[in-house]
Amino acid sequence: MSTKTVLITGASGNLGRKLAQHLADRYTLRLLDRTARHADVIAADLSVWDKKWVEQFQGVDAVVHLAADPTAEVAWADLVAPNIDALINVFAAAAQTGVKRLVYASSNHVMGGYKDVAQPAKLTTDIPVKPGTHYTWEGSQPMDSIAYGGAKLFGERLGKCYADIHGLSTIAVRIGWVRGGANEAATIPANAEEWFRLMWLSNRDFGRLFERCIEADPTLPFAIVNGMSANTNMRWDIEYTHQLVGYEALDNVDQDQG
Repeated sequence: MSTKTVLITGASGNLGRKLAQHLADRYTLRLLDRTARHADVIAADLSVWDKKWVEQFQGVDAVVHLAADPTAEVAWADLVAPNIDALINVFAAAAQTGVKRLVYASSNHVMGGYKDVAQPAKLTTDIPVKPGTHYTWEGSQPMDSIAYGGAKLFGERLGKCYADIHGLSTIAVRIGWVRGGANEAATIPANAEEWFRLMWLSNRDFGRLFERCIEADPTLPFAIVNGMSANTNMRWDIEYTHQLVGYEALDNVDQDQG
């Protein structure tokens, strides 16, 4: 059996580098990013349609779209190019070149409005969306992620559209909290809000989850899954993720990683 070719956008970022390292010995990789900070990454501004970067999608089995401005409190004006225009172009390029599977990095912020309400007790992917989380970081002014969450929701709906109209199998992953670097549970700041702490996703669980999404049933048209580690007492449902794509979380924010 020939090795699949997987294209990762945003390959120089936090998530992109972690995923590329996890998949390096499993697939043939093509790595794109607006800034090619690593020798294996091709520079491409995905917010501007260009046949040169579109050619990189030729012969690709699966695309993992991670490219975006990850700043959750960013304003709408700063989201348009990296989080909306680039998103639209990537879906169009994938459909145009015959890609079979697109795994889209959605976000927990699509459901951020549930942070301050107790019900429902379990956050599944079939309840109404509530984009945008209200929060503060160390000594900061109150912030919200309404624009960011709204843009991620748009990506989910665009994926549904491309699945229905173009037959592009799409899995949107509502990613939890993946901190930079080693991303160890023990280094999470003590003053981190429980909402964020309990959606922690370890590096190895992140890699395993996206690998399972790449390998999921090719006849699956469209799905949304939650992406967190197996954190005790979290509200996020990952049982459906397990059932749909075979994801087995290994880590727990309240236990040492193995």
